[in-house]
Amino acid sequence: MGQYSVPAFNKFIADLQAHFAKNLPETEQWEGVQPFLKALIDDEQLREVSKSWERKKGREYILHHDAEYDFFVGALVREPKHMANAHDHGPTWTIYGVLDGEEVTHVYDRVDDGSKPGFAKLKLKVRSEAPTGTVDVVPPHIPHAENGASPRSVAITVRTTKPGSYDQIMFNLKTGKTGTSRGLELVPLAV
Repeated sequence: MGQYSVPAFNKFIADLQAHFAKNLPETEQWEGVQPFLKALIDDEQLREVSKSWERKKGREYILHHDAEYDFFVGALVREPKHMANAHDHGPTWTIYGVLDGEEVTHVYDRVDDGSKPGFAKLKLKVRSEAPTGTVDVVPPHIPHAENGASPRSVAITVRTTKPGSYDQIMFNLKTGKTGTSRGLELVPLAV
């Protein structure tokens, strides 16, 4: 049965553990998470359960942190008209799936040479609609932002490790100033 009340989530964790046990090359390993997350976010029971999750700016729910492989599974519940600042996830991979609602994803290229501390010039590379069922792969050090496009949205994240253990760069698109963050407030949530 597994430790979680949602059968699809138990299967998802078991599938990820089997996938990580293969010890694939980094890019292949993380891109290979995509079909497992797609199957999870297509699960109607999990979508229904997520409707009771409280939305709060600056919070990520901890759904699973794997003791053996260190991958982290979280949930973000977005408020209406959520606008994220451009940011990266430092040295970590993030596979991001929209479980419910609609979002818009912006991916940026860094176009300066990085030689000026505290400054970065970004150029929009891709703007894409991200309705329910969308899965994105965000490699390390890629500036991006996810913005809400519905009254409420819920995303499931799979990350290299638990947020808060690494620096992320935050980018001010208007001024070019950068800063670092350790991520969102982490709150455990039973699934």
